[in-house]
Amino acid sequence: MRIKPEALNAQLSSKLESLYFAFGAESLLIDQSLSAILSAAKQAGFDEKTNFDIDGHFDWGLITAEIANTSLFSPKRIIECRLKTGKIGIKGSKALTALASNIPSDILLIISTGKLDLAQQKSKWFKTLEQHGSVIQHWEISTDHLVGWINNHMATIGLTANQEVSQSIAFYTEGNLLAAMQEIQKLKMAYPDGTINTQDFLAQAQEQSKYTIYGLIDAALLGDTTQVRKIYRTLLSDTAMPIQLNSSLYREIKNIISMSIELHQNNDINAILQTYRVWAKRKPVITNILKRHPYQRLQKILLSLGRIDRSIKGVDNLNVIDELLTILLTLAGKNPWSQ
Repeated sequence: MRIKPEALNAQLSSKLESLYFAFGAESLLIDQSLSAILSAAKQAGFDEKTNFDIDGHFDWGLITAEIANTSLFSPKRIIECRLKTGKIGIKGSKALTALASNIPSDILLIISTGKLDLAQQKSKWFKTLEQHGSVIQHWEISTDHLVGWINNHMATIGLTANQEVSQSIAFYTEGNLLAAMQEIQKLKMAYPDGTINTQDFLAQAQEQSKYTIYGLIDAALLGDTTQVRKIYRTLLSDTAMPIQLNSSLYREIKNIISMSIELHQNNDINAILQTYRVWAKRKPVITNILKRHPYQRLQKILLSLGRIDRSIKGVDNLNVIDELLTILLTLAGKNPWSQ
């Protein structure tokens, strides 16, 4: 049967299945589910674990032999299989189907892999896992749901949910779940009683963000050319900066263009900001850029970012460092071609 990730803990507390299969695009979330399953298994007396990393050349007989090998030390054992891909071949499909259909009572079989396409989810081996155990699918967390995920994770470790703090973490970690989790862990250490001083946190986050890509983009959107030049110089030593900056700018401008087009059709800017779920802290930033630049100019900037991306990949020949600075100054409204 399929169970939602958020329902896993409740299911584990009531009954431990003989088979669990976790898969999806977010490896961090899969690891969280596996940790929960292993914790419940330990409480149920499963003290011995054997791991198998499975690729297209794997000898499935190793698992069969391991199951047949009775342990003298632990009557209950865990067999954990990590599939490198969902393409396990005919032999793998037959072997996994047979394993899932005949799991001994003293064995807990845990299987995990990455994202699977629809054809793989309709395969015989997948259906067999679904029939004989619990299948947990992890979806990518979209920007719209990231704040909710952060709030839930904060609550899980004993922090009081805080919308402003969650929005700030979501913005500065830009969908990187590992980075978001690290920020949440820092909060737990800073506020062991679970109550976060919102103003102190936001002030600290703002200070830390001054010399990051996100601080740089906000400086450009606010029209602060002095700050743009200052931050840009400090980031030049990071060789990954052009890739990260161009990617972040592209997503930001593409979203702002959509808002700009709607603003041209509807003068209620607050309704547009609400529709696009712009966080309260960023509303002045987005409002400012929408007032200063028509969507035609923003579209021109987006096309330039596309060409910069091609240059980063070696398909075009722009001077990426100079062009990115030009884009930022254009957004700030001080570059001649933006006027």
